[in-house]
Amino acid sequence: MSDRVDEALKHRYIYLPRGTEKDTLGPGKQLGLDLARGHGARLTVLSAQKSGATDHAELAKQSIVTERSGYIEDGGVVLAWCPRHKTMEKLHHLEKSVVVLVEWIPGEMEAWAKLNRAYNIVTGEVIDAALSDQAAEILERIVQEGYKGWTDSISERMVSGWLNDLAARNEYDHDLVLAYVRQTKHESSIERLQKIIGKFEASSGHTHASSRRGSCDHASSRSQRLLARR
Repeated sequence: MSDRVDEALKHRYIYLPRGTEKDTLGPGKQLGLDLARGHGARLTVLSAQKSGATDHAELAKQSIVTERSGYIEDGGVVLAWCPRHKTMEKLHHLEKSVVVLVEWIPGEMEAWAKLNRAYNIVTGEVIDAALSDQAAEILERIVQEGYKGWTDSISERMVSGWLNDLAARNEYDHDLVLAYVRQTKHESSIERLQKIIGKFEASSGHTHASSRRGSCDHASSRSQRLLARR
């Protein structure tokens, strides 16, 4: 993995998936430190709880931000250390920071990585959601409909229709839908969206498991522009 640090320095988003056979947490700590050093930038550790970072001597010396406290100044390197989805809300405002995500639950943050065209430090590839223009537009409509938290029957009907549109295009992916919305919305409102998605999947026969996979191909130009605005 260390031989890929130079390549990782070329990317804004770096993804270290949780290994099931080899330790990835140890290398993850060093990766954050190496990238901060390589960029000549400060390192901020983002952790669900402070103890999650202070239990590691290498991270305890760094600036630590948690779900409940602290603010990440834009422009440095952020080590998202075994984050939950709620933890990731602390990244919403960042426009220039390099983000290194070290995953805790295997596959939990893969959709985030795809949407951000993150560099997978394990495989040495950039992974991509490969959204079509139409799929990106549908996802954007779902986000916009959430301005009141998807709480009324109209929102439920609209979102269900758009999910059906994605399914008809063979572009429905449970995790990608939620990852897209999570780029700007908070978990408190997303809980309502998850209920709508659950009803859609129950009625349509779609499962929670991803029905489409990202690739190393570039997303279409319009979907890239939509993602860049988020």
